Amino acid sequence: MIWLTWRQHRNEAFVIAGALALLALIIFITGHAMMTDYQQLGVADCIAHPSHPNCDSIVSTFEGQYEPLVGTIGWLNFLPGLLGMLIGAPLVARELEHGTHRLAWTQSVTRWRWLAVKLALLIAGTLVAEGIITALLTWWFGPWENLLGRMTPTLYDFEGIVPFAYALFALALGIAAGALLRRTIPAMVVALLGFLAVRLPIEFNVRPYFQQPLVAKFLPNGQGTKPGPLDWEIYKGFADSAGHVVQDTTVFDTCRPTLNVGGKDQLAQCMQAHGWYFYSTYQPLSRFWTFQTIEASIFFVLIIALLALTIWWVRRRLS
Repeated sequence: MIWLTWRQHRNEAFVIAGALALLALIIFITGHAMMTDYQQLGVADCIAHPSHPNCDSIVSTFEGQYEPLVGTIGWLNFLPGLLGMLIGAPLVARELEHGTHRLAWTQSVTRWRWLAVKLALLIAGTLVAEGIITALLTWWFGPWENLLGRMTPTLYDFEGIVPFAYALFALALGIAAGALLRRTIPAMVVALLGFLAVRLPIEFNVRPYFQQPLVAKFLPNGQGTKPGPLDWEIYKGFADSAGHVVQDTTVFDTCRPTLNVGGKDQLAQCMQAHGWYFYSTYQPLSRFWTFQTIEASIFFVLIIALLALTIWWVRRRLS
């Protein structure tokens, strides 16, 4: 069974290996250039000594140079969905479409052994490939961890244990869709759309509230409590002393003249006189591994449910 499974999926394995090699080359070249500029421009010194007078300009130059590349790397969030679509969906569906399951299941190999070997090899291959990608991107994002923090979604999605959960979920969803639908193309569509339908709401609607966000209220002169530079700010704006949101235009129209005259201190006095503050809800950097564990657990529950459904369906329902 192992040899047969390898023969069936060796083309996909070679394609994935080639894609990983190309991705590793691109990440190494761009990462080396980025880290060289990070040191030569003085960004590292600015992080260590933020009071340096030119730090804002130095950091802005670095961010402007490499933010487009960071945005491009962000498209790798779709890789697990593509994995589920191209590798997971055909696993059972292709056998059913071609009728080869009839031969496999009438020989000495049982349905359970046939499926178990296929699942074990694909899951192992997925974990190895995702481990390589995660290690490469964790290294590549090193400078940005010092600028943005690991809780920022751009970095969070590619570090820790959640990338493995994303990849296995996409694979399990594709396999289950193929077993239930018995057609490769529809299963591929369901795998990709289903992955996005779960992945995106969890990131944008659920993750920010895995734990109650902390609240910071402060004034332009620094009075009050501010989020740390590496914390993840979920919302920021203006609010009154009761916590009600105040429109930016209201604050600026009222207090801008004081800013032009007396700077931040006068602006702070004006805001304080009206009971206004800068208002921010945020998740601290210290919650990174807690959030990773919570999110990965959600996906692992779904993975187990999908694999259990696939195994039951293949053993009991497919003829």
